[in-house]
Amino acid sequence: MAEEKQQQHIREKEQYWRNIETVQLGQEFPLFDTDRNRTQVRYSDDGSFAGMKSSIRLETGFLGKLNISISAAPYTKSRYAVVTPFDPKQGYPVDTDDLSFHRRVVKISKMRHELADAIEGLYLFVFITDEDLSLNGRMQALLQENATLTGSDIASMLHHLFLTLKFPNGSSVTARAMYDTHQRLLLFRTFFPSDTGPLPNVGSVQSSAQKTASRHSTIQNFNEEPGNVRSEGFDILLPFDLAKLKTIQSTFLFLPNLD
Repeated sequence: MAEEKQQQHIREKEQYWRNIETVQLGQEFPLFDTDRNRTQVRYSDDGSFAGMKSSIRLETGFLGKLNISISAAPYTKSRYAVVTPFDPKQGYPVDTDDLSFHRRVVKISKMRHELADAIEGLYLFVFITDEDLSLNGRMQALLQENATLTGSDIASMLHHLFLTLKFPNGSSVTARAMYDTHQRLLLFRTFFPSDTGPLPNVGSVQSSAQKTASRHSTIQNFNEEPGNVRSEGFDILLPFDLAKLKTIQSTFLFLPNLD
């Protein structure tokens, strides 16, 4: 009986994704589209806009179709921990200092004090669940055909998948696919400027490194903010504005030559 219920659940999930719009690698499309099938717009009790949830299927070719969920949900974050593309002054101000490891360490220390207050917005969360990955027939076939191929090998290949977002003001940010072993999700949420690439990862510094105590404390505290152990970039916080969310353009790219 349990197996029958599981099979029924799988069939329902497969049917759900069959009705979702498919995009290609390199194709530009609206990140949020109210006309897209299965898109949900959320409102608060007072009728104000409170977020969106959407889905898209990405045709990768060699790895089949990836079932991707997109969410913008209310969240409160420290200003220094996020970038706010529609109002850059609200969040962390990325500039040339962030391109140098040492200048970035100093800047983060400064920003933690100057931008310590919290702001509320819509937290962008783009992800693929383990369950949805298991529905990918191409991946399952690869695992079955290659005895030495493991799930971690598949995750390594997906690490070369990138999501780029473009905003009306001309700015653009990019995130690479990262597998979160705790949440068991493939995530796109650590965004860095598209024209610079990943920022120096200050979180990679070990306590044994010969850094001052204050600098080590800065790095440690920066990473204690939930979601910021991924310090090569930042979380994205969007405004409570449906019209603005609909202007975000997005593109998935597969870049095998980037580690």
